[in-house]
Amino acid sequence: MSNIVSLDKHLVDRLQQGDESSFKEIYQANWKNLFNIAYQKTRDQEAAEEIVQNIFVDLWLNRETRKIDNLKAYLATSVRYKVINYIKNQLVREKYLSVKSVEGEEPESIESIYNLKELNKQIESCLAQLPPKTQQIFRLSRFELKSNKEIAESHNISEKAVEYHITQSLKSLRTFLKDYALIIFYFFYNLF
Repeated sequence: MSNIVSLDKHLVDRLQQGDESSFKEIYQANWKNLFNIAYQKTRDQEAAEEIVQNIFVDLWLNRETRKIDNLKAYLATSVRYKVINYIKNQLVREKYLSVKSVEGEEPESIESIYNLKELNKQIESCLAQLPPKTQQIFRLSRFELKSNKEIAESHNISEKAVEYHITQSLKSLRTFLKDYALIIFYFFYNLF
């Protein structure tokens, strides 16, 4: 058993130095076992192949920075995490598709696109009526997802002042967009 661990350690050392032949040896010695594990959990040959491929791509790309004491354990853990992520992604995808099929619409219908464009026009029109500093702070907060602290530091103002500008922007938007409430509701309802 210690000979196998010693051989694996030697292969990993060579791999970390960029030796392609050691990578090929690791791949050939482990791909089938990893594929079997992935396939057993996913029951999807294509998904299992992709999972294993991603593990080996990641191993090669991060060969210099990964600390691998036990190659077999590292690869087994990698396949477990990749399978878990695959299953999570499948569940999210299935939920999304089931919601869309209940609504009876395509995910990006022409009506959704039109409503989104109309909403964007109205938001831009409203923002154009705000003072320049208020516009800028609102855009940083809501469009660029900057924190109040980041905005305060970049504009040399207090976080309370940032909150004030955002509150004023939201009040204006609420008033300005009250006639578009149906579009807003439709847009956000269809997002979730």
